[in-house]
Amino acid sequence: MPLSAGLGLKFYRYKSLIRRHWWVLALTVGLGLAYEGYVLFSKPQLYESSSQLLVRDELVSDASKQGTFTDPWGHLFDTAVEQLKSKNVLDGAKNSLALVAPQLNGNKVTITPSVVSRTNILTVKGTATNAEFIQHFVDAVVNEFLAERKGLQDEIIQRVGKGLADQSSQLRDSLKAQQAKLQAFIQDNNMAFWAEQQKSSAIALDVLKSQQSQLQNELQRLESLTPDQLLQTPLTRPAAPAKPQPGMMESTQRTEQGGNEVYAQYLKVTQELVQAQADVEQWKSIWKPKHPKMQALQMKVDNLQRLLAVIKEQNYNASKGRMAAIRAELKVLESSIVKGETKVLEASRKDADFKQLTNDVTNTQKELDRIFSSATSVGSPKSSSPDVFVVSQKATAPVAVPPGTVSHLLIGLVGGFVVGMIALLLLDRADDRLSSSTEMLDHFSEPILGQIPNVADSRKDSGLPLLQPEDDRYTYAEAFRSLRSSLIFMPNQAELKTILITSAIPNEGKSTIASNLAVTMAASGARVLLVDADLRRGDIAQLFDIDGRLGLSDVLRGEVHWKEAAKSTKHSTLTIIPRGPVTNQSGELLLKPIMVSLLEEFKDTFDLTIFNTAPILAADDTPTLAPNFDGVLMVIRASFTSARMSKNALNTLYQRQVNVLGLILNCIDTEMPDYYYYQYSNYYAATDGSDRKS
Repeated sequence: MPLSAGLGLKFYRYKSLIRRHWWVLALTVGLGLAYEGYVLFSKPQLYESSSQLLVRDELVSDASKQGTFTDPWGHLFDTAVEQLKSKNVLDGAKNSLALVAPQLNGNKVTITPSVVSRTNILTVKGTATNAEFIQHFVDAVVNEFLAERKGLQDEIIQRVGKGLADQSSQLRDSLKAQQAKLQAFIQDNNMAFWAEQQKSSAIALDVLKSQQSQLQNELQRLESLTPDQLLQTPLTRPAAPAKPQPGMMESTQRTEQGGNEVYAQYLKVTQELVQAQADVEQWKSIWKPKHPKMQALQMKVDNLQRLLAVIKEQNYNASKGRMAAIRAELKVLESSIVKGETKVLEASRKDADFKQLTNDVTNTQKELDRIFSSATSVGSPKSSSPDVFVVSQKATAPVAVPPGTVSHLLIGLVGGFVVGMIALLLLDRADDRLSSSTEMLDHFSEPILGQIPNVADSRKDSGLPLLQPEDDRYTYAEAFRSLRSSLIFMPNQAELKTILITSAIPNEGKSTIASNLAVTMAASGARVLLVDADLRRGDIAQLFDIDGRLGLSDVLRGEVHWKEAAKSTKHSTLTIIPRGPVTNQSGELLLKPIMVSLLEEFKDTFDLTIFNTAPILAADDTPTLAPNFDGVLMVIRASFTSARMSKNALNTLYQRQVNVLGLILNCIDTEMPDYYYYQYSNYYAATDGSDRKS
């Protein structure tokens, strides 16, 4: 369901609720006005007096001089307002006033502090029933407020001073202990020696690490060269350490000297070999290979090549010796570096301990000086400066407070209306009567076959008139035509020969609906029989204005044949069997076997038989009779029938295995938002040509 339709239904329901129970609102509003009137006339006359406090000019920011006060303390006024309303201030003012002027008395006193907008003015307003008392009391409240602030200020200063003194004493003890610890450390350690030790050890350690890095690079270079590359690269030695290790230097020098001699010999032999090979190539074209001089030259080349191989081997061995020497030297350097790092760390630790002790003493001394300065400031006259507030205006002369008649009446009116609406809402929550098809769909799963509008305005002294061939109640007639169509086009409608119409409780309009449905069916040409089976209070004979002295109760007793009790009407295809004489034995009569045979005869004679029966919850007639019919229609009157009762009636039918065809909602208001089907009924009613518009 759209939101607008749901809101429309709610609005209509509440409007109907107010229309039905308007007296509840009238009662609650009247009571509210009466109560506020009683309060207004029983309330004693109040008098008002006010005083003003001002923040000192020297504490107001430059912005306040231009019309805007800036609160430099954050919440100065908020705190002051709460203090003025506190119990301590009010009780203190009462006690002081009782001592000064015991003859004054005020039972009900109200103090209302407020800040004047965009200013540094605090207004203290008081109201009481005693005019003289309230003026003195406002002054007493202001004085007590200033006295309490002064007392709090002094207490805070004393508390801060005591705290600073305690903290200062603790710091002095701590400073003495730190100074003693520093002196003991200096006596136990020669700081000049450790400073020189740290400096020299750091320099020596840097030299050792530099030499270690050079030797590691040289070792990596030698390990990566091939024997031929070693021959072409002379052995080099990194810079000597500041303090060479004994034995290491001598072996290194011998290795380097031998390696350099091999490298020089390698260069010489290589040059001779190149020259000899050139001579061989030169004389090769002149001398034969077996020429003595040629053989001599070839022998020289072979000897030089063998010598070069020997040199290569010697150079490789020299390189291996050099790498071994470097490795040995690296081990010695590692040991020396570890010792140097130990010395540096020990000297650094001593220096760090000394600096830490010195810093502790310095920081403690600074903190002690700061606390001494703060304590001096707290104890100075400036620390007990006057309060930020000064009295700019004493309590004014008391004036009478208006009683507030309009506000009291508005409170009574609004309060009574709200209470009345709450009462109406509670009534609505307790009221489960259905007023629209939408609400019926929320409560029932049975289909709604018809919605009959409320035409109570057409009711006459004899009752609600039945439908006429040219009835001007167009919406009313169209609703029964819609009901007729719903029955005709129901599934298995060919087997729908007998229909029973009932309701949950009396006065729901079932007799009128049964009669108008019979008239509507007969108007379509069907042969219809309408039987008034409400043997206690049936009124169909009165509705059709026919003789009802002979009817169904006589037939069931076997006194007459049903055709003798049947009455014709002005509708040619509509026949009626009235109720007959009233009886309290309707339940027994309807249970007789003759009823079953009558229904079979009615099916053979008529196209449709409609029974009007007693309400389900009023008598057991309908649940007893209903299982013999092809279908049952139950009437629910809008805004009249309880949903709970209707559900109980339906459950009673279902317990008897009754075929409930659907529900008929009677007396529905056509102004309901969900009753849109007939909103154009007046426009589309039959008219002559003169009423039409082009």
